[in-house]
Amino acid sequence: MTETHTEFDRLKTMAKDAAYTSVGVGLLTFQKAQVRRRELMDQMQREFPRTTSCAMKQAEAAISKIATTLNSIIVSRSATQSAE
Repeated sequence: MTETHTEFDRLKTMAKDAAYTSVGVGLLTFQKAQVRRRELMDQMQREFPRTTSCAMKQAEAAISKIATTLNSIIVSRSATQSAE
C-alpha cells in the first residue's frame, strides 16, 4: 500500500511540475509575442508614418461607428422593454 501511495504522490508531483512548466512556457511565449509586436509597431511608425496615422484614423472611425450602432441597439431594446 505504501509503495502505491508513494508512486501516486510522485506521479502527482510530476503532473503538477508539468502544469507549472506549461504555464511558464505559455507566459514566456506571450511576452515574446508582445515584444515582437511592439518592435514591429515601432518599425512601421518609423518607415510608414503616414500609413500608420491613416490606419489609426480609420480604426477610430470604425470603433466610433460600432459604438454608435451598439448604443442605438441598446436604446431601442430599452424602449421596447419599457413599452411592454
